[in-house]
Amino acid sequence: MKVAVIIVNYNDAEDTKKYVKTISEYKILDRIVVVDNLSTTAGTFDSLKKLENSKVKVISSDKNGGYDYGNNFGVKYLQSINEKYDYIIISNPDIEITENAIKHCLEVIEEDKTIGVIAPRMFDKENKPIRRSAWKMRTFALDVIHSTRLLEMIFYKILRNGEYNSEDYKKEKLEVEAISGAFFIIRSNVLEEINLLDENVFLFYEEDILAKKLKEKGYKTISLNSEKFIHFESQTIGKTYSYFKKKKELYKSKIYYHKTYNKMNFIEHLIFIILQFIRDIELLIEIPIRKLLGK
Repeated sequence: MKVAVIIVNYNDAEDTKKYVKTISEYKILDRIVVVDNLSTTAGTFDSLKKLENSKVKVISSDKNGGYDYGNNFGVKYLQSINEKYDYIIISNPDIEITENAIKHCLEVIEEDKTIGVIAPRMFDKENKPIRRSAWKMRTFALDVIHSTRLLEMIFYKILRNGEYNSEDYKKEKLEVEAISGAFFIIRSNVLEEINLLDENVFLFYEEDILAKKLKEKGYKTISLNSEKFIHFESQTIGKTYSYFKKKKELYKSKIYYHKTYNKMNFIEHLIFIILQFIRDIELLIEIPIRKLLGK
């Protein structure tokens, strides 16, 4: 089987270079494509170009269209040069994963043709499992609760119903609905069947949209909990976007997701508009407190 990795870089050259230098030694990987999503840091693309060798290719997207756009740009590049792969790995640059973990995932997905996507469990930089390594697809009700800090505090227990618990993660192969976009392996034919990733979201909800597409086609998503990868979360997004800009993108994606994939009606749309206004008020209070606490 042939395996290609797509890595989207945006103002995170150091993490990208470190990661690519490590995984370029993995024999299980046949091609690594680094897509620079029009980084604004001077010299980024030229710096990344130095990574190129017979396995690694560095390209620049024609616009910063978001995470899904950047990944699709890498996939379309492979198609344009007629390189065919059985599996595509979508990966953040700020992670760490062993070759054995990748091999094990590939062995499991290869054995079961109903699996469309597989990933190891995600851990943080302290080597502790991240609670939202995988989750259940967002419903309108859960997303209403998730729209403001006040509602999250009041209905916290209900929110946790949208997640998998510690007992679930004791299973070696846990069938989940949505899985983190930081690292996952997808069958190439499945990616083509779902018409690639949805480029209509710039940021947020990429995983939930992928989950919807896979479910519609009858494919399973597996969290292989006997393996792991570490997500260091370099916080490029946090450094680049203000709280209000991130909030705006979040609600834009939230509304698109529910309108397109959950057939949201006018009243539900109006509820999100009102909640967005409430969240703006919360941020006016929250941001000074965060700054005071150095967060």
